[in-house]
Parts: sequence; structure tokens; C-alpha cells
Amino acid sequence: MTSAFGKVIILGEHAVVHGHPALAAAIDRRISIRCEQATGPTSLDVARWDLRVAVGDPHPLAEALAELARLTGADRLGLRLDADAELPPAAGLGSSAALMVAVVRALAGAAGRHLTDGEVEEIAGAGERFFHANPSGIDVALAARGGVGLFRRGAGLTPVAAAPVALAVGLSGEPRRTADMVGRVAAELARAPERTAAGLAEMGRAAELAAAEWAAGRIDEVGARLGRAHEILAGIGLSTPAIDRMVETAGAAGASGAKLTGAGGGGAVIALAPGREQEVVAAWRALGHEAFVASAGAVLDGARAVREKNR
Repeated sequence: MTSAFGKVIILGEHAVVHGHPALAAAIDRRISIRCEQATGPTSLDVARWDLRVAVGDPHPLAEALAELARLTGADRLGLRLDADAELPPAAGLGSSAALMVAVVRALAGAAGRHLTDGEVEEIAGAGERFFHANPSGIDVALAARGGVGLFRRGAGLTPVAAAPVALAVGLSGEPRRTADMVGRVAAELARAPERTAAGLAEMGRAAELAAAEWAAGRIDEVGARLGRAHEILAGIGLSTPAIDRMVETAGAAGASGAKLTGAGGGGAVIALAPGREQEVVAAWRALGHEAFVASAGAVLDGARAVREKNR
């Protein structure tokens, strides 16, 4: 069995697409793949998403699966891939990247190939492009490597030596497409270039400062930056009334800061609330939203890492 992490962007979403750093972390919810020999075309079943495709189907996931099989050398094999998804789809938690990374590892293993993390990321990124017009690469990097990192487009992920922290995660329940939100930011840059560019640059600087604060264990200082980041993202048109209400509710429940995470326009909200994560989760659930506490900065335990490497 192979697996890959989900992720949250702490600070810097959208800024990272335009050359600024983003601070992001893997979370301890993942997608796992079991791979078996089968007759017929290679297929992928994600039961929790009510989704099943096979190579040759007219579906973006089927096209991505075919490309990943070709790039890993598994395109001559007939395989059945069954996915156990702990992540919801289209929620800003890196579900498609986690799926692509886990699939790449499974296909490579079936083909007898041992890929480096960098090779896994490159191939998984090719699969991501079937879903997202202009992915930054941050999702596949965290899905493959885990931990905490500063990501710069073109330079990749720089690990941050920071201990995992508890994070409240709430789902707005509003579907959105990353490509649409990336396009919205591009439109705002064209309409109000100075204001929008300044906001993106501010989030990039905040990401760098927060990385140092997290490494030093000053989590409340990191949390305090989340509110300002949400203001900037909302000002670009990436929030929704439901998300804004969740951010306000998290603050009332004791969070030091909360914001949307990922592309926006729906998806998820994160909150840092040291010692009060369950209160934030309970407050979101009272509003009717699915919510949970995750470990941000998750890494594979040693035994599991060895098992996955040897498959």
C-alpha cells in the first residue's frame, strides 16, 4: 500500500503562484492506494468520493491515470487501484495532489521502479495539470514529503524545522474550482494591479516571518497573522459569506487566528487555537459544518516510511 498526505497552506496561497513564498504543512489525513493485478485497462476506484474511472474513459481523472501510467512505465500493465480517501475532494486540502502522489507510488511499485521524492513530484505534477490550469507545485511537494516548508515556485520546498501543531479544520461545504480562483486573482491583478500585487507580496513576507515563528514555537504569533491574510484574500474576492462567518466564529471560540486555506471561493477554513482546538471545532459543527482537528506538519513514522519505501 502507498499513501500521501493532505496539506494546508498556512500563509501565502495565490501569492505563491506569483513568485512569493508560501508557508504550508502536511496534515495527518491522507489518501492510501492498494494496487492489484487485474484484467482489462488500469482502473482507479475512490469509493468515498463515489468515483471510479478506467484508462480510456472520457474523464480528466482517467486521462491523468493514463499519463501517470505512461510516465511510470506501468502503461503495459493491467492494474486495479483502490483508494481510501481520508480527505474530502475540492476542499483546498490537497486531495487531488495526494491522490496523484499515492497513485504514482503505486504504479511505480507495480512497474518495479524506485522513484526519488523529486521524481514522484514531477510525475504527480503532470497528473495535477489535468485538474488545475496552473498548479504551483506546493500540493504535490507536501503530499510527497510531509512536514512543514516554505515553498517558492521554481525553487521548490525548503523544509522548516518545526514541530507539528494541532490545527482546527472546518469545511464550508461550498464547492469551488482552483482554476477559477486562480483566474479571479489574475483578473484582480489586471483591474487593480498595485493593490493586488501589494497584498500578495505582504502575504509572502508574512509566510517567511511565520516560518521562523513556528520554528521557535511561537504559535500564537503565527495565528495572529492569519486574520490579516484572510482580509487580503477576501479583498481579492476569494472568500464567501459562509467562510467569513466561520472565521469570525473561530475567533469567538478562542482561536488566535483563522483564515480560508487553499484557492478560496469555498473549501476549508483553518484556525490556530492552542489548547482550544476542540472548542473551535464544536463551534463550527454548531453552524452545521464538518470539522476536525489535524496535526499540521505531519511526517511518516519510521516504520511506515520503511514499509512504503519497500513496496
